[in-house]
Amino acid sequence: MIIGEICSSRDYSKKYFMRKDLYDKLINKFDKFYFINCHFLVDKETIKVDKKIFKKKNIIFFHPKSYEDLNNFLKKNQIFLINDLSPKLYHLKIHMILNKSNIYQVSIDNLGELSSYKIENWVSANFKNKLYFLYLKKFAFVIYRILQVSNFIKQIDVLYTARKSKKIVSKNSFFSKIFFKKRYREIKAVLPKVGSLNVKSEEKYIVHIDLNVNHKDISIRGFDLNKNEKIKYLLLIKDYLLKLKKLFGKKVVICLHPSSDLKFYKKHIKNIQLVKNKTEFFLKKAFLVLFHESSSVTAALLLKKKIIHLDYKPLGSLIENRGKMYLEKFNLLNLNLDNFQSDKIDKNKMLKKLKKNANNYFKNKKELYFIGENYKDITSELYLQIKKLSNDKNFKKTL
Repeated sequence: MIIGEICSSRDYSKKYFMRKDLYDKLINKFDKFYFINCHFLVDKETIKVDKKIFKKKNIIFFHPKSYEDLNNFLKKNQIFLINDLSPKLYHLKIHMILNKSNIYQVSIDNLGELSSYKIENWVSANFKNKLYFLYLKKFAFVIYRILQVSNFIKQIDVLYTARKSKKIVSKNSFFSKIFFKKRYREIKAVLPKVGSLNVKSEEKYIVHIDLNVNHKDISIRGFDLNKNEKIKYLLLIKDYLLKLKKLFGKKVVICLHPSSDLKFYKKHIKNIQLVKNKTEFFLKKAFLVLFHESSSVTAALLLKKKIIHLDYKPLGSLIENRGKMYLEKFNLLNLNLDNFQSDKIDKNKMLKKLKKNANNYFKNKKELYFIGENYKDITSELYLQIKKLSNDKNFKKTL
């Protein structure tokens, strides 16, 4: 049986480090692990594979050059597949090719990040982009559900989720009973991901989680900063972090977004360590965490790290509104990046507030995530399901 993931990614770096612990364990556990990358089929771009990251010889990269190549590969083997393709119209043909009885598909949602369609695609978008997002997501949603009901697209067998909201929606919503459950045959609870598993939690660094000042999610919603505005923002971040460094006597590190331009940041941020693809490591080592909005902050919350939310209006309504979700849900300390130079920081008062917040992040955590001994981590669940399929005579007969 082939074990692997189907995806569409130009560069594997972000993908790999987002699930590094999982990939490493699967790669070490099984003889071969396949990455079936369909990016060329959709975007006709060359796919980058960094050999420094993927040193194991049992990693197989399959980059189909045509839909026929993909179809021929998939129909010849029994396959356990992590499906990391979005349900968008540009992936529709691939999802239709996956409609085979010899393929068992799972989806993984164990990062626990907060999201809101209304905030991300409606409140924070102009009229033109509202229409675009309706087409890109809602229209595609309806088309996929129709094709799934009609058996042209196969249901994903299991969604592994760390968020209770997914299960609540699937059980309680009349709309989801008709449509949502058609995408997944089963929804299983798993523990949320909490940083690098093999790294000891300490309090050595002041860590800023970068959002990428050039991120396309910001610009597509009409908040494309010009070069001078980007430089001003980076200098404000630098000055504030150095002020905190002096105040608390801790080393400072900026964990860059995978898409951030390292050269651009290095040019304007001096005397601060800049790293890529090490966010999970440094969150475990953090004394203090700062962010605007980021899925990575979930790990910091679960680790009960002291957290400051940074407000900066020029980044636009998307970043502001997503940040508000975290502020309202977890009662975080909120500071305005524009005003910090005129504000006197009371060290003891700030620490008292941060510690109090950290102890109360999850007074209601059982309402958010699946926590406790009753739940397994995603790797354990995948091992169990792969073993079960290996012994399933009916699955073996599908070829």
